[in-house]
Amino acid sequence: MKVTTERLEGSRVSLEVEAPKEVVDQALQKAYRKVVREVNVPGFRRGKAPRSILERYYGKEILYDEAVRQVLPEQYVEAVKQANIEPVDDPEFTDVYFREGEPFRFKAVVYVRPEVHLQDYSDIAVPFEAPTVSEEDIDKQLEILKERMAELRPLEEGTALKEGHYATCRVKGIEGGDVKVEFDDDLSYVEVGRDYSFIPGLGQALIDMKKGDVKEFSGKYPGKEGEEPKEARFQVEVKEVYEKLVPKDAEEVAKNLGKGSSQEVRDEIRKNLLEVRMRMAIEQHLDKVEDALLEKAQVEIPKVMIDRRTEELLERLERRLRESDATLEQYLESSGQSMEDLMTELKKEAEKDVKRELVLDAVAQKENVEVAEETIDKMVEAIAKGTGRDSKAVKTTLELRGTLEDMKRQLGRLEALKLIARRAAEKAGTPLPAGEEKKTSTEDTPAVGAEGTESKDEGPRSPEPNDEPAR
Repeated sequence: MKVTTERLEGSRVSLEVEAPKEVVDQALQKAYRKVVREVNVPGFRRGKAPRSILERYYGKEILYDEAVRQVLPEQYVEAVKQANIEPVDDPEFTDVYFREGEPFRFKAVVYVRPEVHLQDYSDIAVPFEAPTVSEEDIDKQLEILKERMAELRPLEEGTALKEGHYATCRVKGIEGGDVKVEFDDDLSYVEVGRDYSFIPGLGQALIDMKKGDVKEFSGKYPGKEGEEPKEARFQVEVKEVYEKLVPKDAEEVAKNLGKGSSQEVRDEIRKNLLEVRMRMAIEQHLDKVEDALLEKAQVEIPKVMIDRRTEELLERLERRLRESDATLEQYLESSGQSMEDLMTELKKEAEKDVKRELVLDAVAQKENVEVAEETIDKMVEAIAKGTGRDSKAVKTTLELRGTLEDMKRQLGRLEALKLIARRAAEKAGTPLPAGEEKKTSTEDTPAVGAEGTESKDEGPRSPEPNDEPAR
């Protein structure tokens, strides 16, 4: 096969391909074997008509068309391999020449991964901001642990509800206000004194009520812009009343967690907080270094790559919305965006995503970054464990789909970024802690008192301040 390439503007490549005549002969034989089984030729059973009779009856064009349909993509793939290019879109074919006994020729123009022009990035210096944990931070986490260990216990008979108590009650909308709210349901663990937007006035109405009491109250729903609030009437019947019992001190927290002392709890909270903050600090450092790297690179990204990534981002957003039982229309309304605004935003995000990947790929290549097979195997094992499948079967599936190569490329990007981030921190005089830059965000989350995590206590969970009452 002869392949001549020419670089065009806009990250396009022109291919001029010539394949030997044997390719044409083989393609026509394959086309004949396929077509003869699909058409009827008078005097012959389907699949038995000789090629000469078939061509006489239907014309040679029927075989030529089928042969080209099969052989063109095959030869294009071979030409791409020989030219060592990486297309990012389907090609445009022209000048397709297919004649029996002659070489097969065609031209193709295709968008390819663009070249990245990297400036010298050795001068990037980004200080690493090492995290700290104060005694006040630990105190806050202890308070969170106390709240999570809180229990709701029934109040004594005849006890009036006060702010901070909880109640299970029946609430229904009644006549008498500007609007009647169609609501009639049991609500569990309503916090007394708290405002609830879906039943305004409920939390205040419960103050001083007792188990078995029935009361009517009013609540005002805020109107639309320029409209007056609308009053609604409700009736509430208190069925059960509770008080929230919170561990009184750190020693009780330690006992509930099975720890030997409150100091042991504080030490573990400090350790876990520091681990979480360290990961966050490293992620923030990586983000800053990545931005600095992007400033050091110029790349002309084909529009097709940005458009395709924009579509992927939109599909991802719609999938997340479906999982939350929401629609794209609801999302646009709540965010105050038009579809045009959203697409503009997604396109900007897509362009940055694509540029990031291209630049980090270029850095990985320049730095000769290699991803260890052991690292790939660990990721495959994690996927296999999550899906309950055999790791070898998962790896084979990923290889067949081409996903394994994508995983290697993604890991290569991360390793390249970490390499430059480590150098950037050292150049700024604030080296990363030993070993920390090698960790990833896939590590186990701390169990006790870590920001953004739940503590693994065994006590009943009390309603949180932002929880809605259960129906």
